[in-house]
Amino acid sequence: MNHGPASTVDGLSSDEEDKDLDGDSTTRRGTRPMLEQCSLAELSGELPLEMGPASSPDDAVTPSSGGAGRQEEKEGVFEIRDFTTASSFERISHQISLAAKRWFSALNAAEAQTSGDEGLLRREGFDHMEFRYELLFQIVQQTQQLVPTGASPKEDRLGLHAFPTRAHRLQRMFGVRHFLIVSVRNQNIDIDSARTVLGAAALAVRSCVQSCERPPLSVFVPVDGGRKRYLGELLRGGNRVLYSTDLQTSVNPALEHLAGLSDFFYKKMEIKPLDPSHTLMVGARFTYSADFFEPLASWRHVAQIAERKDADMNGTDQGAGVEVDPVESVKLHCLWPSFPLGSFVDDASFSELDPRAAPYWKVRVLRRDKTPLPLSQRLRALLDFRKEAQTVRSAEHSMQPQMPKTALESLTAAIQESLESILLPTPHEMMLLTEECMNFPIVPDGEATSFLGPLKGARLRDRLTRLAELGATLRCFKGTVVLWCNVLSRMRSQWDALEKPGPGSASPPTRRVGARGVRAELFDGSVCLVQQKMELLQRSVEECRSRLASLPTPSSSSSAPPPAQLRSSSTGESLRVPILLSPALLTEDVVVQRDTAAESINDLAERADSLHGRELRSDIAAFKDANPGAGLEDFLAYREDFEKLSLQPLPKDWLDGLWATVEARSAAEQQAKLFEPEREAEMALHYMENIEGTQLLLQLFRVLLRSTLQELSNRVSSAGGGPAYLRVLRDRAAAASLRAFGVGAQGPGSTSPEEDDLHMDAVATIVGEVAEFPHEEPLQGAMDAIEAFEAATRLACSLRGKMPDQVEALLEELLTDGEADVTDPMQRCALEKVFEKSRLLARAYHETHGGVASSSTIDAQGIFDALPLAKEFVLQLQEKDSELGSCGCRRLYAEVRERHMRLALGRGLQVA
Repeated sequence: MNHGPASTVDGLSSDEEDKDLDGDSTTRRGTRPMLEQCSLAELSGELPLEMGPASSPDDAVTPSSGGAGRQEEKEGVFEIRDFTTASSFERISHQISLAAKRWFSALNAAEAQTSGDEGLLRREGFDHMEFRYELLFQIVQQTQQLVPTGASPKEDRLGLHAFPTRAHRLQRMFGVRHFLIVSVRNQNIDIDSARTVLGAAALAVRSCVQSCERPPLSVFVPVDGGRKRYLGELLRGGNRVLYSTDLQTSVNPALEHLAGLSDFFYKKMEIKPLDPSHTLMVGARFTYSADFFEPLASWRHVAQIAERKDADMNGTDQGAGVEVDPVESVKLHCLWPSFPLGSFVDDASFSELDPRAAPYWKVRVLRRDKTPLPLSQRLRALLDFRKEAQTVRSAEHSMQPQMPKTALESLTAAIQESLESILLPTPHEMMLLTEECMNFPIVPDGEATSFLGPLKGARLRDRLTRLAELGATLRCFKGTVVLWCNVLSRMRSQWDALEKPGPGSASPPTRRVGARGVRAELFDGSVCLVQQKMELLQRSVEECRSRLASLPTPSSSSSAPPPAQLRSSSTGESLRVPILLSPALLTEDVVVQRDTAAESINDLAERADSLHGRELRSDIAAFKDANPGAGLEDFLAYREDFEKLSLQPLPKDWLDGLWATVEARSAAEQQAKLFEPEREAEMALHYMENIEGTQLLLQLFRVLLRSTLQELSNRVSSAGGGPAYLRVLRDRAAAASLRAFGVGAQGPGSTSPEEDDLHMDAVATIVGEVAEFPHEEPLQGAMDAIEAFEAATRLACSLRGKMPDQVEALLEELLTDGEADVTDPMQRCALEKVFEKSRLLARAYHETHGGVASSSTIDAQGIFDALPLAKEFVLQLQEKDSELGSCGCRRLYAEVRERHMRLALGRGLQVA
């Protein structure tokens, strides 16, 4: 295609880039090689599509034409010698016609399924002359219009639909809902080549059969990059509409108000202003922008945590407590949808278009591109450690120095040490991280049970959760293992010294399963095995400190009086409640081990003696000591009625034998203990010190996953349950996470996991299976759901920080649609204050940074006393008793900004 100086349409030209108010498409930039030039005369002799005079036959000359051909053209001779080979114009038109037929076929199929006017989009392409032609077909869903009661909406009438948001700019500029854009990949098409391509596309679309029930298909070709200028055409029956756009780098004072635009419109359309056969309708929209806001406070310092990967970890980071605002700007649209020309005065000296009195206000939130999501980034950082974790046989083994046996192993070890010196934190930094973990309790006081129990993580604000958060900020999994080992070393020191848990720490909860028939207590099954081992270690410390503080142990004579209903079945005397030994505390791996052993024992008496013999003998001895005249029936009634334990797992014959052989002895006199804290503490430390890398990473990931979902959920429920949209995203993220780990999804009202999901970590520990992460597809699905949840939650928090309480009712629409109608006067006043505050912040910013601020947007007293970001006008001629509809439109769209203006003109002609 021919490329020369910048061409003009209707006397307007510009190369200035501008930011679209409602669209978000990008401008293509690239080289501009010569493309083959074709003329409409090659096919049928039709005139090129332009607003001015027709092109001459010289346009049909291709770059490959020889000297003789050029001499003939100079003499005005045009001869076709080859009638068998299709020209480039015909080939392009044929390819577009095939694509258009497929598009119409897809439209018919979609309409048959949906039975409604739904928006559809289709992209196609084809290659010609070493260039890639791209086709974009789109039909936009019908937007609600303001029409009188009982009347039907007409597409040639103005209304709220004249200023659509989040729509293609062609819809706003020309009012078209059904269009085709033909472009060339990585190429800027000049004005003459655009006319040729437009002619081929218009001819191709005209050859297709279109339904009369849907809007006709308009064709557009971008000129010089596309965002600034388009050429377009619509052919239907005997009607033809020509479209053109352009952009000026300066604003003509005569065209920045309605009076001047109406005069320009009448002159351009060559019609008389006072002609009674038509009415000029006008739509207007003033747009104001708030771009400066107060910085957001750090959200539990997650921004500081996320920055530790690339910043020095010395506690001196500047600005780490400030988050990136997900809101780039807030737009306020003041609209006058439709009114006859003359209803309002708007000229160079005075304007009655007062934004405060505009009949419609719409607020719109523009999100910042690629806003960081610190919580989701931490989860993905742990997922990146999966391959490295497979090489760690145990945490303790990875900390031991390796002795290379060969020269190659020595070289490999040296390289590994060099990399670790770069990736691992310094000893001082690691000490700070360890102290930070130790400052958090194993079980925080007052933390409620999470509805995400089946994920088997940990509790918010506990030590393991903090360790997972900090471990996710390190650059390699070896750093996480080093931090883990340092924390374990400190915990072992605390165990050796029987150090009392710090402030804010609660005793780890345990629960009794009455169906098992014994008093042995299980740790919370909604936390992972590592967390259970930590809780077992703390309970061991508490038990040892309790024994040291309570010596000598009180005798059975000091037992509390029994309830009135606990009486001997033989004598009717009241029974005394015995003081029993502290029950055994079982983590889930011990439960699995005992249940596995029980399944291998067929004899019921032998099974009961193996599992419950120690506890039953101890309890019988203590009960006999407290109640010398009681019998076995009294003991069984005590266990069933007072202790709430089932008798079904205990064979009657076996119990008879125990009762007969066990002698009376108080708990203080018994040597064997049911809970041995020294043994249990060492076993818990041994498990944590020798845990495999993948098992450790898997549990840390679940801990962080659960805490992330819980923290986001707390944000949702912080204000009366939060918007429904956030609750839906929360349920989706929770369901996807539970589904990824193969457990049943539960709602916020659930407090305990299913029995089948109780031993997720213990099976791999006892059976010897290798711990594995879920499959990639469901895991990535869960991550996508969490990212969507976090993005929406952070957006809601940002909007709450900017908007007053009066605007809380708009939050739901702003989150779901990105825009909301402002109907309440109090909401309008509140929004006006938001924009005035943003203006003051903008002034302070420019004064601080020494920039030059726009006087119209900053120095004015009020937001509406200054010029808006953009003024948009739509002028559309409505013929009385016209049957042309959208094909006979005469329309002008004008967008006026401070330094440039855009005009888009649509002119309908009747050619048949």
